[in-house]
Amino acid sequence: MAHLRKLTLLALTFTAMSLASCASPTAAPSTSPSPSVTPTATPTDTYQSEILLANNALEEEFLRAALDSCELTKTQSLVLYSSEADTSNVTYFRPVERANLLFPENQISENSTGDDTPDIYNNYLPPLFDPCLLEEQAALADDPNAELLEHTVEKLGPYRYAWSQHQGGANLETMYYDVTDGLITRYSKVEGSAIMTEVSYAEFSGDLQNYFVEAYGY
Repeated sequence: MAHLRKLTLLALTFTAMSLASCASPTAAPSTSPSPSVTPTATPTDTYQSEILLANNALEEEFLRAALDSCELTKTQSLVLYSSEADTSNVTYFRPVERANLLFPENQISENSTGDDTPDIYNNYLPPLFDPCLLEEQAALADDPNAELLEHTVEKLGPYRYAWSQHQGGANLETMYYDVTDGLITRYSKVEGSAIMTEVSYAEFSGDLQNYFVEAYGY
């Protein structure tokens, strides 16, 4: 489809912008026009409530970045780019409430050749939202010390955090997140991996909005 071929160029541009701030070597720049990536959240895009899961300053530090990132996706388009040895894909999301991100018409995914790759996130939210969903559970829980809410945070470097929580099993499962300018900009399940999912936040307008109009009619 024409809009998907255009998205490939846009994907390269987003990746190049992300690489500039995250120092990852996985993409080349593009001259294709693209929406601007938002490096920081504005006051209206930040999480305003008390963070219930934060038990110390380090947990507050990481969870603030995670929750601000989730808030920003309500007004900005979330863009996720992942690459492995022989494949890569990019997914664009409309800025909507988190649960609605799972609807097919609120996301467009394609691979490096511009082919449509549906159903990447139709069944589960991206790991970017894991800490945010746990914070929502904490707000609903009768017991603030419930096993469901168990979590840990470790700071591995100036910008990298190891966040662990339950994902339906008895053991804690860990994700590794990079934070730039107070927002999550990369994540991976593998510690020290050079291959991480790149995260960008962009104005939902211009070319990006037109891609969704072409694909879904609005």
